[in-house]
Amino acid sequence: MKLELLPNEILIECLVYLNTFEIFYSFDTLNSRFSHLIRNTPIYLNFQHIHKTKFSRFCSEILPEIKQNIYSLHLSNKDACGEINAFFSFYLLDDYSHVQSLSLTYLEEENLSQLKSILPLCTSLHSFHLNSSQIDDEQIISVLPLGHLQKLSIKTLESFLIYVQQPTIITHLIISKCSLEQLRYQLLEIIPMLQYLNIKTITRDKQSIISDTNHRAIHLKQLIIGQFRYPFDAFADFVKQTPNLRSLTFANAINDQKFINPNEWENLINASLFNLNTFKFKLTCSHLCRDVVSYNYNRFQNGFWLDQHHWYTELLTNNTLHCIYTVPYISKSFELEENTKRSNYRSINISNIFKQVENLTFIYNETKDYSSFYFPNVISLKIQQKKETKYLQSLKSIVNLSNIKHLDISLYQKGSLSEELIEILRESSQLSSITIDPINLKLLFNDKELCLYMNKIIKKLNIHKHGYYLFEDSNQVATFCAVFSNIQQLRCSIKAPNSIIFLLQRLSKLSTIHVYLRRISDRNLFYGLVEEVFRDCNYRIRIKDVRSNLMKLSIWIDRYYD
Repeated sequence: MKLELLPNEILIECLVYLNTFEIFYSFDTLNSRFSHLIRNTPIYLNFQHIHKTKFSRFCSEILPEIKQNIYSLHLSNKDACGEINAFFSFYLLDDYSHVQSLSLTYLEEENLSQLKSILPLCTSLHSFHLNSSQIDDEQIISVLPLGHLQKLSIKTLESFLIYVQQPTIITHLIISKCSLEQLRYQLLEIIPMLQYLNIKTITRDKQSIISDTNHRAIHLKQLIIGQFRYPFDAFADFVKQTPNLRSLTFANAINDQKFINPNEWENLINASLFNLNTFKFKLTCSHLCRDVVSYNYNRFQNGFWLDQHHWYTELLTNNTLHCIYTVPYISKSFELEENTKRSNYRSINISNIFKQVENLTFIYNETKDYSSFYFPNVISLKIQQKKETKYLQSLKSIVNLSNIKHLDISLYQKGSLSEELIEILRESSQLSSITIDPINLKLLFNDKELCLYMNKIIKKLNIHKHGYYLFEDSNQVATFCAVFSNIQQLRCSIKAPNSIIFLLQRLSKLSTIHVYLRRISDRNLFYGLVEEVFRDCNYRIRIKDVRSNLMKLSIWIDRYYD
């Protein structure tokens, strides 16, 4: 069937699987029906990792026609300095009443004044996510409209508890860090409808909160805790306030042996969590507790865990930690050390055990048997070598290289850079980003085949190393530009400002550059040189002081913007 013969309802369902930019650049000019359809449906704009050229053209040519239909908006300064302010310059203050979901990543101080004016106008906002550890969120929380807000992600609870005094209708809450006392005695009172709670770290607060009132979270169905810095008994007291909890994910508690005692968990679940049907955990203890961990692991294999609830566990050990975890392994990151072992594992399909791991650190041991490990969905791979050994076959047995998008070889063994790395580049069909030790650049430059592969596939390059500056002379700069002529994003350290100007002139596809360099004595002169390079381009530049003798230069470039 031809696509244009499908009814509008089916087309809209199909378009959900494409991002907004793909939709507009692929379908907007096909015919009047498509143009009308995509302009009159709810629009989800995600400006993360966007090229400056695409951003500028979209905002200037398409945004004015669709702004009344923007339902969801995600802005980020992470890889694009000044993106949030740049978007605000296109989007007028009276255009935000239709936005229902707003996410802001790497917010900066310069964005706050505009946000304080914009947020009160977002009267339809039901979802707000702030992922910016570098700023105080007080000024944001103080003006955040709460009338329709149901989903909220914030850094801490301090400002929220100050400015929100009346009960809200929030049902989903994500917090980076808070104290257990804030949860028990304050938060549950003002978020009585809470159904989903995700907290990265629960840690002790310097200011103690004492109260006789414990508010019950009777609607809470799902609880996720990344790190818990209180004893087990404190956790047990807290979950007495969550009688209808159905799903619990728990990881990385303090070194309290009660956390790895299955009897403690069994008693707690029977007494306070009788509605719990999903329990995922990763319980760690130091290697000094090895015998206790092994003993308790065997006690997780009784009828309560296996037959009644079907919660299966495995034991993971290395030189420093012992870990009992439910399968599949719950974390997205995993460090496969030289002495990491899966012990007493069950006969479960190995491809499912670590299916959630996306970031893998691989520390090769030539005597290790890797047959019990497989990571099918890794997208970011870090390789460490302590000796010059052949590791590729072992790596291929545990990782699907075709999924790899980022490769980190910053701790790669010097002197063995090329042969196996070329094979990785050949087989990693999605690879476009690499982190490398700048000292190893000379080894790379001496290998013509490796240079050709790097030039062909690498679009994002990170060679920043604290205290090490690139390029001893102009010949090295020229060689670098020839090898990496196709990169779009670059992060590095450079001693001489003139080398930066040379890079900007030679790297014609560069969209984003972050450079750490020694303090520039005459910034106005440097700005003038950059302006001369980009006299026909649209760009944003920022210089920030990192330390007394170190600064960070960021430039977001649109070389083709007219």
